[in-house]
Amino acid sequence: MKPPLSFITLLAYDYRYAFEAIASYYAIADEIILGLDQDRLTWARQPFEIDLNAVRAFVGRIDTAGKIRLIEGNFHSHDHPMENDTRERNALSMQCAAGNWIVQIDADEMLLNADEFMTWMEAAGDKLAGAVIMARWVNVFKQFGDKALVITPGNEGGPIATRMAGQYVNARWTRERQVASPLNLLHFSWGRTPEELRQKLRNWGHARDFDTEAFYRRWEGLNLENYDQWRNFHPLDGPLWQGLSVWRIVRTVRRP
Repeated sequence: MKPPLSFITLLAYDYRYAFEAIASYYAIADEIILGLDQDRLTWARQPFEIDLNAVRAFVGRIDTAGKIRLIEGNFHSHDHPMENDTRERNALSMQCAAGNWIVQIDADEMLLNADEFMTWMEAAGDKLAGAVIMARWVNVFKQFGDKALVITPGNEGGPIATRMAGQYVNARWTRERQVASPLNLLHFSWGRTPEELRQKLRNWGHARDFDTEAFYRRWEGLNLENYDQWRNFHPLDGPLWQGLSVWRIVRTVRRP
């Protein structure tokens, strides 16, 4: 039996990335909640702009089954960005249908194998009770046209699904036992234009956790000729990112 899935995606300065994220999971979602700060402030309390006409146009094209809702609220009331990150996820999870799996997919993440994930969820059934479901990231670190430098090996992942509404303690983390799923997420965490990346580094949940400006300057010098010199370079846990490899990335949805 197909488990009911409530998807949540947060909209902010990188809202255009969300178009690909939503398209990648729309078919398996029962409902989709888009979160947006009512004052257009980031978790770090910096102003951002969003073209709601572009968002509405995208929703009008894709939402043939009427699954999508936009919920606005104050998601910047705490002093630390990570506290605001967690608060927004908790608030939106409380808006999901009771009993549904709550699947948090960030704007810069695309499901690479949504059907396989859904089949796995169906087969696992009650074995997933009391668990938070984990996914694997395919992390795009920098893009050059249709080529991208991707973190290799892909050892990194994170929690994406729980049935415990309002129980997030740190971003998407809960205190439940962890169960690995086969889900792979193409993650454009750093694979952005220089302007987009600087904006993210100033405003995401880890904005105060390391010297983002110094790391950005190093990122600027990375190219397809010197990438093999990058070893053990994760800004918070060096060996987590052991190296880089070249991939070809094909866009599935145009970001207007």
